[in-house]
Amino acid sequence: MNMRAGASFEEAEVVENYVFRPPYPHALFQRLVEIAPARTALLDIGCGPGKISRPLARHFETVTAVDPSRAMIALGRSMPDGNAPNIEWVEGFAEDFPIADRRFDLTVAAASIHWMDHQRLFSRLVAHGRPGHVVAVVAGDDAFEPPWRADWVNFLERWVLAVTGERFDPVGKPREWDRYAAHLDIKGEEYFVSAPFEQSVAAFIACQHSRDTFAPSKLGARLPDFDRELEQILRPHASGGRLTYCVRTKLVWGRIKAD
Repeated sequence: MNMRAGASFEEAEVVENYVFRPPYPHALFQRLVEIAPARTALLDIGCGPGKISRPLARHFETVTAVDPSRAMIALGRSMPDGNAPNIEWVEGFAEDFPIADRRFDLTVAAASIHWMDHQRLFSRLVAHGRPGHVVAVVAGDDAFEPPWRADWVNFLERWVLAVTGERFDPVGKPREWDRYAAHLDIKGEEYFVSAPFEQSVAAFIACQHSRDTFAPSKLGARLPDFDRELEQILRPHASGGRLTYCVRTKLVWGRIKAD
């Protein structure tokens, strides 16, 4: 098995389940447009199926959407606005994809910055930024304080340890992911909460298998037990087999620090 960090996002089952992730709050996209110094060129790194690229394509002249997973890019192309003529889908890593003479006004990393080599990444981005270039980091597309939160945290504590051998730390892990901030002169930080989002219990469970920790390849033979236990937690909170919850998303933006 390929053990490179983030390799699970190249697996067919993870990609298939990605469609069950809830959308980002609508206000996030408007804010991204507002913080861009210009709307000539957007770079979306670790773009997945284009949750950022596709909605923003109507606001920028060109969009470069980069991801190492060919399957994620194929999914993005098949989704609404995925065939927009101003989106260039590029299979590759943010640190070394063929960048040629491209220059960008806004670079966005959504649920992806923690997979990247920050030293290599930011030195590259600073060389390809247009005047006032802004880097924006987006995080958070899961249920925010849902009615099942207490049981959910207990569930994660047991299953994260079982799958990874590491204790579930809802505070420490995000701090580790925030190491990118050392490379930025932070200009702003905001949280956005979505309107209520509805999906079936089955879709919520499938969504968890779009996440690296609970990828089917990592759960292996334990997958049926994982699904059964999670369904038992969720079912009492469902109406007609459907759950309703909100998503809270964090946006941090700034400019790359001079060496």
